[in-house]
Amino acid sequence: MKILIVDDDENSRVLLKRALTRRGYLVECATNGVEALEKALQSPPELIVSDIMLPGMDGFELCRRVKTDDRLRTVPFIFYTAVYVDKKDEDLALQLGASRFLLKPLEPADFLRVIGEVVEEHLMKKLPVPDRPLAGMHELDRMQLEAVARKLEQKVRELAEERDALKKSEHKYQQLTETLEQRIELAVEEARTREQLLIRQGRLAAMGEMIGNIAHQWRQPLNILALIIQELPIYYERGIFNKPYLDASVQKAMQVISQMSKTIDSFRNFFRPDKEKVCFQAREVLEKSVSIVDAVFTPLNLTVEIVVEDEIAIDGYPNEFSQVILNILLNAKDAFLHRKVEQPKVVARLFRENGKAVLTITDNAGGIPEEIMQSIFDPYFSTKDPIMGTGIGLFMSKAIIEKNMNGSLSARNVNGGAEFRIEI
Repeated sequence: MKILIVDDDENSRVLLKRALTRRGYLVECATNGVEALEKALQSPPELIVSDIMLPGMDGFELCRRVKTDDRLRTVPFIFYTAVYVDKKDEDLALQLGASRFLLKPLEPADFLRVIGEVVEEHLMKKLPVPDRPLAGMHELDRMQLEAVARKLEQKVRELAEERDALKKSEHKYQQLTETLEQRIELAVEEARTREQLLIRQGRLAAMGEMIGNIAHQWRQPLNILALIIQELPIYYERGIFNKPYLDASVQKAMQVISQMSKTIDSFRNFFRPDKEKVCFQAREVLEKSVSIVDAVFTPLNLTVEIVVEDEIAIDGYPNEFSQVILNILLNAKDAFLHRKVEQPKVVARLFRENGKAVLTITDNAGGIPEEIMQSIFDPYFSTKDPIMGTGIGLFMSKAIIEKNMNGSLSARNVNGGAEFRIEI
């Protein structure tokens, strides 16, 4: 027995064909009503199983054509649909001459049972054959148009519901996006505030170090001033106090005071925040930074060698650049003291490489332990006693070089010491 399956869904055709073929039926398939009618007229099947919603010619019209054609009127017709599920749709199908009206999906066993029943009724000629032409044709036309209208109205409602659901989803998505953007902005602002706070804390910590340096640099001139003052009454008691001696003593004292004032100006300029980027000479800032810590390094017999291979101008913040250099130098000083290095030495090398200004500061203090190398630029990370270090100096230095001056700051171990590399 040959069965014609009409369905525009490939999966449905494959499943139905597989189930019927296993039962021994010969199965032919069509994807639309026009194709199905052509195949039925060329080689009439013993049974037609058709969906209703089909392209070109729907199932209702196919059934009408089949049941009004003398060659096909007796062929049983089964509707198998998932869209037309209304009772009025079923009434129209049966009035058009359909033998059954089935709703998808059915279990394979149930579907095959119904097929078997229809085939048996057909063979026993128990299935009614519609008159030709179909009785009440105008009424059937009206019912068919109503069925199509119902499906269109249902589709419009479904589309409207999908549109409303989409609008709600878009609104929720927009709210979520706005909330997420606000959270991101807030998180970025909080991170920026924390970073600025850390940098300020770093400046305060560096200021404490620098105050100690001022004390070192003032000790010798203060001793000279003390000697000048103590010498005055001695000369007076000996009767050798005269105008030339007084003038010479005043001049010497003023020179000492002038030198002390320059020291104050140097440190004051160091701690004054840069308002905007300027073009500065890297050599000058490097030499000034080294001179600031010279009073601390000299008693330790710590030498700083400056090697300038290229005269380099940098567009950035000179005071912040100087602060980074000082942080690295003071860390080297602490490492020398901790490890009791006999001949401490720092080499600062300034050169140009691949179009970038490069400053390397290398010491011979034994290097940085490999297990902490990846953490030295983290905030609050320090190997020093809490009294001696805050753990924000290198973090602040990296932020200055990489975020404020668009450069890079890195560290590595070389030849028994640490090398810090600044590239801008």
